Amino acid sequence: MAGDGGLSGVQMDKDEGKERDKDKDKDKGKGKGMDKDRDKDADADNDKISHLKDSALVARSVLSNPALQQELGQEQELGQELEQERELELETQQEVEYDLELVLIRHGHTQWNKERRYLGSTDLPLLPEERQQLSALCDQSALGGEFWRVYCSDLLRCRETLAAVAPHLERQAIYDSRLRELDFGAWEGCNYEQLKDNGHYRSWIDHPELVTPPEGEAWEQFEARVDDFWTQLEQELEHTSINGGMPWLETGEPRVVPPAVAPPAADSPVPISYVIVPPVPDSRVPIPFAAVPPEAVSLAPVSPPNLPPPRVLIVTHGGIIRLLLARLTEGVTFYTAAAPAPGEVTVLNLRKDEGAWRMMPREV
Repeated sequence: MAGDGGLSGVQMDKDEGKERDKDKDKDKGKGKGMDKDRDKDADADNDKISHLKDSALVARSVLSNPALQQELGQEQELGQELEQERELELETQQEVEYDLELVLIRHGHTQWNKERRYLGSTDLPLLPEERQQLSALCDQSALGGEFWRVYCSDLLRCRETLAAVAPHLERQAIYDSRLRELDFGAWEGCNYEQLKDNGHYRSWIDHPELVTPPEGEAWEQFEARVDDFWTQLEQELEHTSINGGMPWLETGEPRVVPPAVAPPAADSPVPISYVIVPPVPDSRVPIPFAAVPPEAVSLAPVSPPNLPPPRVLIVTHGGIIRLLLARLTEGVTFYTAAAPAPGEVTVLNLRKDEGAWRMMPREV
């Protein structure tokens, strides 16, 4: 036991000696670290002093040199002007308002209209006598003058209506499938008497936004394509209004927008073509919104004041007109919007202000 105790004591002495040596080394290391820190602080202080001296020299040079003072003042003024321009651009973007005269024409009578049958995607022509009656509308003031855009449903009854009421506008027309009537599916060609006892039909009458005709178009799809058309028109109108002009090119051939829905069946009474006809070089196609490079857009209107508002003509179907009236008229819904008669012309004077359209009184 004693031997064990003696060996333990020697070991403890050795260990204590090692610990003392370690402590000395640590103290030396701390001293060196503190010296390095002091050197770093001194360098930083010297850099600050040098920077302050340089700044003071620059300030004295500017104060003693009128040319430098003028240059510095010009830079400050330029910075202020740029900031003011940015603020003005933002204000211009927020405050831009624009007017629009919207002329809506429902197509003339077809045989199914006369028989009060559901007529949506079925491509029927006008009644022969209807073309002559529609041609009398050519003298209406609403159809006189120039139009910024002319849109027409691509179905035959609307094409023939445009040709009858405004033949001079056919070359300018854009035939757009988004302006088709709702597709009534299996109910196409049926009348109320044939469907009134059908439970599905009764549910659709009460809740068309929830119930879809068999093989027909859902209400959500119908609204989506009309809203898509109107959104595109708004974008082009906003671009044109901001840039203060109505860019015109002349159209050699009418344009056709491909259908968003399936083409009519092979046994459709009057097949139509869905091929896009490219404009000829001297065409009268308005410059598309997306084709104008962003750097070419100026936010400040450059057009002379008091110009008449752009005019848009749309030849389409009763359901489309009612939906547009609901979208553009405060307090009006699709169900309360007045359905125009076949061949009837509706004129809306609109103003977009703070992001919303509102009706303006017509000038007499």
